[in-house]
Amino acid sequence: MQSLATGAHGPSPVILVVFGVAGLTALWCGVSWAFDVRGITTRRSERIRRKREEAWAAMGRLGGGTPTLSGSVGYLRLLGAVMAGAGAVLLLATYALWHLG
Repeated sequence: MQSLATGAHGPSPVILVVFGVAGLTALWCGVSWAFDVRGITTRRSERIRRKREEAWAAMGRLGGGTPTLSGSVGYLRLLGAVMAGAGAVLLLATYALWHLG
């Protein structure tokens, strides 16, 4: 009689596919954000930040706007690097589950 700890049943192929697809998606999006391949993300973020500053200035706030971390280019690149790392971990987990099964 085999116990579950000895690996009588391998991981489900569905789980492997889900982990693999999620890992590839996270890696693709993360690298795209981190390296800003086409510049779309940073241009959009800069445009949103500029509109926000103009709205604050129009309302008569002192300082012309509030600096936010979410609109900065560096923050988006950091998020991209973190997402790419998470994708790599998911792909590594998929590989490990596949070989353990």
